[in-house]
Amino acid sequence: MPSDPSSPTESGVTRPGTRPATVSMLTLSTFVIGSMVGAGVFSLPAGFAAETGVAGTLVAWAVAGGGMLALAFAFQLLANRRPDLDAGVYSYARAGFGRYLGYFSAFGYWASACAGNVFYWVFITSTLGAVFPALGAGDTVAAVAVSSAGLWLFFILIRRGVRSAAAVNRVVSIAKTLPIVVFVVLCATVFDPAVFAANWAGPSGAPLWDQIRATMLVTVFVFIGLEGASVNSRHARSRRDVGRATPSSASSACSRSSPR
Repeated sequence: MPSDPSSPTESGVTRPGTRPATVSMLTLSTFVIGSMVGAGVFSLPAGFAAETGVAGTLVAWAVAGGGMLALAFAFQLLANRRPDLDAGVYSYARAGFGRYLGYFSAFGYWASACAGNVFYWVFITSTLGAVFPALGAGDTVAAVAVSSAGLWLFFILIRRGVRSAAAVNRVVSIAKTLPIVVFVVLCATVFDPAVFAANWAGPSGAPLWDQIRATMLVTVFVFIGLEGASVNSRHARSRRDVGRATPSSASSACSRSSPR
C-alpha cells in the first residue's frame, strides 16, 4: 500500500487524496522536448548527407514525423478520455491489455531508459576525454565513476520533488534547443539554391527507396521521448495540459528538424 495517498496504485490509477506537486503545460512540454532532443539529433545532418539527398530526406521526415504526430494525438486522446490513468504508457497498456502486457510495457520502458542513460554518459565522458585524458573513450574507471556520480545526482534531484527536477530540465532543454536554432539560422543565411538542386537526388545510382530505408531508423530514433508528458501526467495541473503538451512538442520537433 503506497504511503502517499495520491500515488498511483498498481494499475496506475491515482488514489483520491492530496494531489502531488503540479507543473504547468510549458514544463510538461520541456519534459517532452528535453527527452526527444538527445545526442543523435546533432549528428543527424552528417548521417543524412552520407545516405540520401533532399528528396529522400523529405520523404523520411514526412513518414516518421507523420507517424509520430499521430502517436502524439493518441496520447492526447488517452489523456483526455482516461484522466484516471496517470502512469503513462504502463497504465494504458495494463488497462487495455491486462497485467501481463502491462508488465512488459513497463519493463521495456525501463530497459530502454537504462540503455539510453548508458549511451548518453558514454557519449558525454568520451567527449570530455578530449580535455581530460583520464576519461578516455568513456570506458575507463574514471568515466564510470563520473557517469555514476551524474546518475546519482539526477536521482537526488528527482527525489527532492518534481519542481526541482523540472527546473533543471528547463535549463537543459534550453541548452539543447539553442544550438539547433543557431544551426537553422546559419543554414538559412548560407543557403545556396545550386547546391540544394545538385543534391536533390542523393548519391548517384542509389534508388530512392534504399536512401529512405537507410535514414528511416535514425529519423524515428530522434522522436524517442515523445511520451515524456504522459509519463509525468500525474504532476500536471490539468489533464488537458498533457494532451496539449505532447502534440505541440512533436510539431515543434518536426519543424525544427525538417530540412531547410
